[in-house]
Amino acid sequence: MFKSVLSFFLFTGLLHGADVAGSKDPAGLKRYEGSSIIGYQAPKQDEYFYSKGKAREFGKRNPFGDEGQKLEGHVSRVTYLVPDAGRSTYEVYTNYKSEFEQLGLEVVYAPEPDKAGWFGPTYANWEEAGKLGQILEYNEAAERYLIARTSGASPTYYVLFVTSYQDGVIPRALEGKLQKGMPLVQLDIIAPANVESRMKLVKADEMEKRIGEEGGVALYGILFDFNSDTLKAESKPTLDQIAELLKKNSSLKLYVVGHTDQVGTLEFNRDLSDRRAKSVVKALVSDYQISQGRLASAGVAFLAPVASNATEEGRAKNRRVVLISQGE
Repeated sequence: MFKSVLSFFLFTGLLHGADVAGSKDPAGLKRYEGSSIIGYQAPKQDEYFYSKGKAREFGKRNPFGDEGQKLEGHVSRVTYLVPDAGRSTYEVYTNYKSEFEQLGLEVVYAPEPDKAGWFGPTYANWEEAGKLGQILEYNEAAERYLIARTSGASPTYYVLFVTSYQDGVIPRALEGKLQKGMPLVQLDIIAPANVESRMKLVKADEMEKRIGEEGGVALYGILFDFNSDTLKAESKPTLDQIAELLKKNSSLKLYVVGHTDQVGTLEFNRDLSDRRAKSVVKALVSDYQISQGRLASAGVAFLAPVASNATEEGRAKNRRVVLISQGE
């Protein structure tokens, strides 16, 4: 069953309609083929309520009353339209569920339909929710719901809600585009306020010393979006120091090696670590004019841990970029 529906996830070159201005896919997550973003809330510090199985009440910020469980952090939301009434919500939901499994997310709650009451979308921001009219409501029979999270003491939560349009007020921007039976996906992400700990910046002289004495140096100041090879802006100070090292030592050639923690499959992490190492090389070449011939990239996933993957602290130590001398 999984094999037949997974083909509808695009792994390269998404072909979809126009997205709402300023929106983007959550870092590290693919979207269902052909879908477009029709609603978007950028990450903002907020509180978020969810429940395992209780129907919600209208018009309340905490729609679950005493049964509601509150999360706090950076709350973001992406709402997608799949413009194909021939696709079932089960098919779309199954693709996302499999994607979560590939990313190593732990499923917290995934009820069977009609066994846990009416789910309905959970709104953390009522003003933003109103922009979608009532398109996510009035089709209880089609609803699918899943809560997943990353591991560790400060996890990121993913709340997936899939339905299809049946009735209700349609926002003006979707008039003529939304038809009955078209699947809709709402994905809420609640990330902890402090996702990454900031480790001490390693200066160029210290990099040179460690490479000379130990053959390589581990760097923790190169940061990426979750499950992505996109470099965060906070990586610049460390990239500056690597460039300084290479410009100071014109004959030095380096291997740039990406390492991950042991969350997710080996295949996924090997690809991720390789892409991240390539991103570092690309930045050094394009932004600092370092010769491509002086750099080679590789990704080893979680095959060279320096700490236990059983704790968040250990996993943080295992997520690193290592510079290794290529020798003479």
